[in-house]
Amino acid sequence: MSIRSFLFTCIILFHFLLSAQDEMIQANNQSFQSWNALQIQYSPIDKLSLDIETQLRLKSMGDTYNMSFIQLEAQYEPQPYIEVGVGYRNFDRLDDIGKQQGHEKFNRFYGYVQAKKSFERFDIRFRLQHQVRNQLDNSESPKNNSRWRYKLSSIYNIPNWALDPRLSIEFFMLDEFYSKEAYDKYRLSLGTKKRFSKSRALSFKYFFEKNIGINGSKPYHILSLRYEYRFIRN
Repeated sequence: MSIRSFLFTCIILFHFLLSAQDEMIQANNQSFQSWNALQIQYSPIDKLSLDIETQLRLKSMGDTYNMSFIQLEAQYEPQPYIEVGVGYRNFDRLDDIGKQQGHEKFNRFYGYVQAKKSFERFDIRFRLQHQVRNQLDNSESPKNNSRWRYKLSSIYNIPNWALDPRLSIEFFMLDEFYSKEAYDKYRLSLGTKKRFSKSRALSFKYFFEKNIGINGSKPYHILSLRYEYRFIRN
């Protein structure tokens, strides 16, 4: 399949998925979003990778703005089985709930450590991350928090197949890492990635996200599309 044909098929598929989302929203009053991202990567030296990502998040049929952000991240791999990283995100979010509505701006700083292991055709990864978020434009009652996140993900390598399935589950915890009451939400994902060359790739994911401990909270169904470009050193 050529790149042009593949991209055309993806566009058609996303059109029908979003149309189906709109019908489900009207029928079930569920919450749907689409996440659309561009990620640029560069590795100045071996074992070190620098990323910049911009993302736009939309609600429902892509007609309601939810959030946009720019993110900078550095990843270092001291050993083949472990990776550490730090990052910064600046984002703008639309608060359309309650009497006071408007745009909210935040900074997020985070760091993580990730262990990696391969078992035959399975690639297994476990990541532990801590992040701190600060609101920028509200000095009276800012919405700040810190979270622990831990994520288990896997990739299954299918022989002679370019779209290997990717599965993950991630838990979000507020404040205390070992407290059961600190669990905030969880997120499941299923997706794949199509690599066109060493420098270009397109990834697709479906996320299911649910808050924990909030009565009547609605789950989120999210479609994610990310275009990745990596600068190759000569």
